[in-house]
Amino acid sequence: MLKEETINRTCGKLTGKYPSEAARITACVRQAASLWNTRRDGAAAGFQRFCVDHFFIGPELDNLLAVFENKLEQLSGHSTALLLKLRREVDEDTGPLGAADLMFAAYSPSAHFTEDMFQAKLAFLALLNFPVKSLEACIAEGPGWNRKEWASARLAQRFSHRVPAEIKQERERAYAEADSYINLYNIFLNRITGPSGDEIFPLGPRVITHWGLRDYLKGLYSDGNGLAGQRVIQTVMERIIAQEIPRKFINSDQYCWDPAENTLDGSAAEREPDTRYEIFLEIFRAHLKEDAYYPAEPTHMDRKFKLEREIPEAEAEKMFTDLLEAGEGAEAAALIASRLGRPLEPFDIWYDGFKPRSGVSREKLDLAVSVKYPDAAAFQRGIPEILEKLGFAKDTAGFVAERVQVDPARGAGHAWGPAMRTEKARLRTRIPEGGLDYQGFNIAMHELGHCAEQVLSLYRVDHTLLAGVPNTAFTEGFAFVFQARDLEILGLAASDNTAAHSKALDTFWAAREIAGVALVDMNVWRWLYKNKDAEPADLRQAAAEIAKGVWDRHYAPIFGAKGSTLLGVYSHMINYGLYLPDYPLGHIIAFQMEEYFKEHSLGKEMERMCVQGAITPGEWMRRAVGEGISPGPLIKAAALALKAEAGKE
Repeated sequence: MLKEETINRTCGKLTGKYPSEAARITACVRQAASLWNTRRDGAAAGFQRFCVDHFFIGPELDNLLAVFENKLEQLSGHSTALLLKLRREVDEDTGPLGAADLMFAAYSPSAHFTEDMFQAKLAFLALLNFPVKSLEACIAEGPGWNRKEWASARLAQRFSHRVPAEIKQERERAYAEADSYINLYNIFLNRITGPSGDEIFPLGPRVITHWGLRDYLKGLYSDGNGLAGQRVIQTVMERIIAQEIPRKFINSDQYCWDPAENTLDGSAAEREPDTRYEIFLEIFRAHLKEDAYYPAEPTHMDRKFKLEREIPEAEAEKMFTDLLEAGEGAEAAALIASRLGRPLEPFDIWYDGFKPRSGVSREKLDLAVSVKYPDAAAFQRGIPEILEKLGFAKDTAGFVAERVQVDPARGAGHAWGPAMRTEKARLRTRIPEGGLDYQGFNIAMHELGHCAEQVLSLYRVDHTLLAGVPNTAFTEGFAFVFQARDLEILGLAASDNTAAHSKALDTFWAAREIAGVALVDMNVWRWLYKNKDAEPADLRQAAAEIAKGVWDRHYAPIFGAKGSTLLGVYSHMINYGLYLPDYPLGHIIAFQMEEYFKEHSLGKEMERMCVQGAITPGEWMRRAVGEGISPGPLIKAAALALKAEAGKE
């Protein structure tokens, strides 16, 4: 640690040389000094000499920013490209995984990047010249900054913390192992039986949990005899959450499982040994080791909300509870129960009947997809046409399509953006043996929304230091906008007021569902920080109780059933470390965008929005659609839709 005397003397020398820069000198010298380690970086005299020699103003400062922007794009871009190559076998369905595949996927080529930047003094060079701006400063002052000032702020923030490389590598290893665990967590529906040994889903596919199970359950709403199957899938999910699922049944079609009796081939079987929660704990423990290096954000919760999302935790939580406590939730539940002709059951949080496709059979949807997009290559070729149908100009559609690569996913599907302007965005969706089906196409449309954003916000932004959107919720917002237009692309969409009201209710119901899931995720992380020595069994029990608590507070009053654990089934909670709050935020943001797109071209306006880059969320939203982030428009639209539904009676 540097002594206060050294810091003051250094500030004094620089202020004497550049008196008009006194405020910047004080801020920058102090932030560089806070991360200078005299054992690794040099003695106090070396720090002072470095500062005097490397503090810049005027054109030299502008040139410094430009050099950092160019070089960091190359470093980040090549590192991301290498990471994708190392992870390819885990992310894409290339065949059986070997031990080396898993080990390479766990290796992070960028784990040492930050420490290398400090040892090379490049991080100190950035910190010495560009003040680190707090979230509060970005929110208060950011609206008045020009683009160069925003780029400067984002550059300094990249080096505002110094986490040792070995801790970063351990974190990446934990996430890679969690990805592998989830990507291989498949359920063979055709091997699920009832107590008498009868097949429940004789033609059922292999589905990944939770995504595939949930989506298959949703599809059963269009099946007149789907209720029994939905109840079975709910039991499957509950067995997974409680770790009562037979270990041998996971990712295997060699046995028949009766979820109700929990028997394998008619006999009791060894359960999965809390692996789900051991994986979760490994990620928690990895993040716990980072805490000491973030004195102002000493928990993973703080870092996710303050540094990554730049939306205060309390503000996000209030949006979620506003959705869940809106009186329209009970009205929507009553409407669903009326349509189903029965009391609601816990799995009805995934009610799919508001979607325009709810009246279209699974077979018809699958056929429509197979005709247009039988495989990944066909979807790849179809991207320009899809984008043009969504309102993109022909040249822009071609530009984006050329920079998106489609591959079969080993897991449920995802998008991975490039980090430099010579690379492509990677779109992965699950493709069954018979070819792309509706579920895979629906996922592909979601991921295409991500990819279009990733390409536009990198290739067409003015400063690559600002590449991207403010946080993950915004790219989820664009993904939801694309996904909602899947029937339009297939030529099966309706376009009347009834469809608009149905869409509002569908978004409202989906946002309410995932808002509860997000609260479970947040509360589990809060519990972990209060119980840092927890064992997997402890976490299993706590997660179940937290899920029940959120359910009983926000869902039981309108569902009738108490004590459900279903909100704890999401795989994201296991392998994405507090990612789930981005989904309800994404629904809220997407709906506000949709309201704007009713009167504006999606293709043209999306590009305008994306090139704003990674400024603060509130400011981005105000510039994009004219108002800040709020669930109010969605709740209001749901109220209007419910009123219209009541008028039909």
